[in-house]
Amino acid sequence: MTALPWRHSCRALLVDGDRILLAQHRIEDGYTVWASPGGGVEDGETLLGALRREVHEETGLALTADHAPPLVWIQTAEMAWMRPQGFTGIVNHYFLVPVARFEPCSGVSPGTAGHPDAEGILRLRWWALPEIDAARGDGVLFSPRALPNLLRSLLAEGPPAVPLALGL
Repeated sequence: MTALPWRHSCRALLVDGDRILLAQHRIEDGYTVWASPGGGVEDGETLLGALRREVHEETGLALTADHAPPLVWIQTAEMAWMRPQGFTGIVNHYFLVPVARFEPCSGVSPGTAGHPDAEGILRLRWWALPEIDAARGDGVLFSPRALPNLLRSLLAEGPPAVPLALGL
């Protein structure tokens, strides 16, 4: 049996000081998870090209072609629910994108491909690290699971020389 390929995606760590913009995604069985804006890399698309497209679609923010944010984390996770779609799991490429706080609104029309509604995104919200800590204590899911600790280290130490390898 041939192994299924991995689905590659790009995620933007849109950070304003100690706050991060996260999207609440609907997942199976009525659960939700908060994750940074981003999504799948399409055929023929570069990682940065996918990052720019996804950030614009989900938040309305236009990242310029000359802006090359650092790749800071690579998260690999097997996902059984992705097998029917033809994938073993997902490889998320996380890029650090410092920004001034803005009010997110999709860069594409409702009802079209790429609009947050069509992608299972319920809402976007700016989170402070203590708010994430408190929400995790209440059972709210974040991806990656260690997001607050990873983000604290990233903000204190800056981008790593080599992207950190992460699990779920």
